[in-house]
Amino acid sequence: MLDHLDLSAVRAVALDVDGTLAGADSLVTPRTIRALNAVSRLDLPVILLTGRTRHNAMDIARRAELPHLAIACNGALVFDPTTDEDLAVNPMAPADKRAFRELADDLGLDLTWWTRDHLYVAADGPMRETIRVLNHEDAEIGDPDDIDDAVVLKMMGWAPNDRMDEVADEIHRRLPGVQRSMDTIVEFVDRESTKWHALEWVLQRYDIAPDDVLGAGDGGNDVGWLSRIGFPVAMGNARPEVHEVARGVAPSNVDDGAAHLLERLAAAHGA
Repeated sequence: MLDHLDLSAVRAVALDVDGTLAGADSLVTPRTIRALNAVSRLDLPVILLTGRTRHNAMDIARRAELPHLAIACNGALVFDPTTDEDLAVNPMAPADKRAFRELADDLGLDLTWWTRDHLYVAADGPMRETIRVLNHEDAEIGDPDDIDDAVVLKMMGWAPNDRMDEVADEIHRRLPGVQRSMDTIVEFVDRESTKWHALEWVLQRYDIAPDDVLGAGDGGNDVGWLSRIGFPVAMGNARPEVHEVARGVAPSNVDDGAAHLLERLAAAHGA
């Protein structure tokens, strides 16, 4: 499913984390860490492009010794893992924060909101447990009334898969910018802070055209950027809308599919 792609033409790689680099246990395997490092040593920028927190993205970057800019919070934050410097921070507008909170209240979504250094949930429930499983971090129980004054980078809502299917059209009717990153989760960031906006900004820093980028993802929030690069790859476990824009398919994340893709990329560049 990848043999037809000429990976020797790739000049940079962008990678989602959950469902892509990370396995079913939400951990990035040693094999994948080695593959990330091997590609980065070929002078190919390896750009983490994740909805996870800055802290979590930093941990992966440092484990793999990646010197390249990383993108966290679904595009709201770009930082340099070598200097620990934030280069672009785009918090949500007050009107968007209020609109998403009202949406979550009306549809019964379990609410979370993220600042640069903290994760908050409205109650100890499924959203808090999901964050613990995916990010291996504990969210604090906060007061939603504090959202108005906080510098919020991302907000998410959780509902069981069947319930999310039921309300998906209503969510997109009321807030078209909301993206379904997983079966049970929708995410909302500043309208100019999507994964694509952040990736485009980073590529301009490296003077690399989107047509020369290999990328892999699995969720609905990956469609926007995958559809704009030259080598979009869907993970075997990806949602249908990701497969629709992909030029190739990697093995599932439970089979170290991202490592497989990165190893093929390294081989195509003579490693």
